[in-house]
Amino acid sequence: MTSRPAPGLTLPELLLVLALLGLLAALALPSLAEQLHRRRLMAASAALLADLQLLREATTARHRLLRLSLHDLPEGSCRLIHDGDAADCRCEADARHQPQVECRAGTQLLRATLLPRSQGLVLRANVASLRAEPRHGTITPTGTIELTGSRGGPVLRHVVNILGRTRLCTPALPRPGAPRCSARSARPTHPPPP
Repeated sequence: MTSRPAPGLTLPELLLVLALLGLLAALALPSLAEQLHRRRLMAASAALLADLQLLREATTARHRLLRLSLHDLPEGSCRLIHDGDAADCRCEADARHQPQVECRAGTQLLRATLLPRSQGLVLRANVASLRAEPRHGTITPTGTIELTGSRGGPVLRHVVNILGRTRLCTPALPRPGAPRCSARSARPTHPPPP
C-alpha cells in the first residue's frame, strides 16, 4: 500500500502565494492612498464652495455686510464668516481640532470651519478676507483660494470674481468638474497672515 501525500500547500508554494499577495498589496496601496487624498481634496473644496455660497446668501438675506476671513494656524486653516472688520474675529484650534473663535463685542459669527493639517491638505490664498456687500451683491477684493496636499499632488483653485461667482479650476491636468486654469487665474503666493 502506497501512502498519499497530505492535501495542502508545501512551504515553497505557500511562500510564493504570500510573495504574490504582498506584491499585489504594494501595487494597490499607493493607488488607494491617492484616491483617499482626492476624496479629501474634493470634500474640502465642496465645504469651501458652501462657505462662499453661504456668504453671498446670508449677506443678501440679512442686508448686511459680511466677510469670509481666512486664518492660517499651526494646526490648519480656519475660515470664519462674520460681520464687522476682518480683525474683529480671531480663530484658534483646540486639541480636538475644533475651531475656537473669539470675536469683539457686537460682532456676529455665522460659521467657523477648520481644515486640520492632519488631513494632509493646505489652504493658500492671495487675500486674507473677502467682503460681501449686500446692496450690489459684490465681493471685494477678488481673490484666489487654493487647496492642495501638504506634500504636493493635485491642486484645486477657487477663483472668486467681483460678482461673488466662484470658478473652480486646476493648474495641472483637468479633472472632472475642474477644467485647466487659464493664465489669467491669479495664483496665491502665500498663506493669509494670522
